[in-house]
Amino acid sequence: MVETIKVTGGRRLRGEVTPIANKNAMLAVIPAAVLSNKTIVYKDVPKTSDIQKLCSIIRKLGGEVTDSVAGELKINCKNLDSYHVDEELGGSFRASLNFVGPLLARFGIAEVPLPGGCDLGMRSIEAHTNVFEKAGVEIERMGKYVRFRAPRVKAKKYTVWQIEASVTATENFVMYAAGIKSEVELFDAASEPHVTDLLNLLSEMGVSISGIGSNRLVVKGKKTLGKGVFVPRPDVIDIAGYIVAAAVTNGEIRIKGANIPDIVDGMINWYSMFNIVVGRKGKDLIVKRGKKGLIIDVKSGFPLAAPNLPKFTPRPWPGFPVDALPPIAVLASKSTGRLLIQNWMYESGLDFVRELNAMGADIFMIDTQRIIINGPVRFRGGEVTPPSVIQSVKAVFLAALADPAVTIIHGTEILKRRYPNIIEVYKKLGAKIEVVGEVVGRVK
Repeated sequence: MVETIKVTGGRRLRGEVTPIANKNAMLAVIPAAVLSNKTIVYKDVPKTSDIQKLCSIIRKLGGEVTDSVAGELKINCKNLDSYHVDEELGGSFRASLNFVGPLLARFGIAEVPLPGGCDLGMRSIEAHTNVFEKAGVEIERMGKYVRFRAPRVKAKKYTVWQIEASVTATENFVMYAAGIKSEVELFDAASEPHVTDLLNLLSEMGVSISGIGSNRLVVKGKKTLGKGVFVPRPDVIDIAGYIVAAAVTNGEIRIKGANIPDIVDGMINWYSMFNIVVGRKGKDLIVKRGKKGLIIDVKSGFPLAAPNLPKFTPRPWPGFPVDALPPIAVLASKSTGRLLIQNWMYESGLDFVRELNAMGADIFMIDTQRIIINGPVRFRGGEVTPPSVIQSVKAVFLAALADPAVTIIHGTEILKRRYPNIIEVYKKLGAKIEVVGEVVGRVK
């Protein structure tokens, strides 16, 4: 399905929302079920297309998946009989790579198709192949597939340094380490909340892991893991979207269950520099803009790229997450001042600014990874087709909500990969959104 929506902006968004469960955590903890012959229970599972694909892959591998109406998943891989991930399913999204580690630990071999997903530049699998090769794994490329073969005799200890603090490579490699009888020490490990969530589940399943939450992990695995129950925490990127939505529409949104300091305080530190007020009431966050409006002030704490030019750059956790960066371009466009944004991670991660400019933004693209934003602007709407990247479409969607204009956005179906009920949720906050076109086709 290819979806087109019509957004009539300029309405102050008000009300309560419950952020979606951390989708990125689910993309790792579901493949982790392959490591056990016991049933793994997952609570509060969002109905995203990526999660549905993961469950389909497990079924094709021989596992059993029971999906309840209440959002609970039960997965049992006792009868798993294949290490070959389906090409059509696995090739359609990047999370299929997360089956390499658990399949490799269980069978000594894993075959996965080269993954698809968002169009974000050269997203190679080198971070994955590099760590596995350092643990003696042989890797063979076979057309659209990659075969991983574990050494028959494994070392008592492996010490591995990642070439980058890759989230998915960390998750993938740790799942392999969890299922073999070796001590594995991993340096420059990612430490995002979803990585921590996976490590805590593996610990519950019987794996000894030290250094959780840090960039150095020591994993002492075992051949067969036990049962476990996983309750996801809120998706920090969904929370980030609501913060920006409240700010750019001059609304007030209560984000239920989002007052979790270890996953939100770093972001709130940055949002406060734009004069966004984030209050705390019990387990909730209450978000609105400050009395003086949205401001980018060189005196508010921003690092500087040049005199009178603040800059904003994402970093590995606990820095500002790159997935929450595109909405910052919208926030800066509605703020008084100017801001340099640098997305060093993805070569084409800022392509969506062309659509923002078409809608009335004043953004100068220095190169594919750096932009300078001048604000405030008044978005005038129009008809746009943002790049097929979840957060790029989300940024354009947030811009369409900000000012009293009509925007037609093509290709919004990709949002459902992370936010299955995004239209309904924002309509309850007061947004005026209509689905004006749906064409049946393959959603990547």
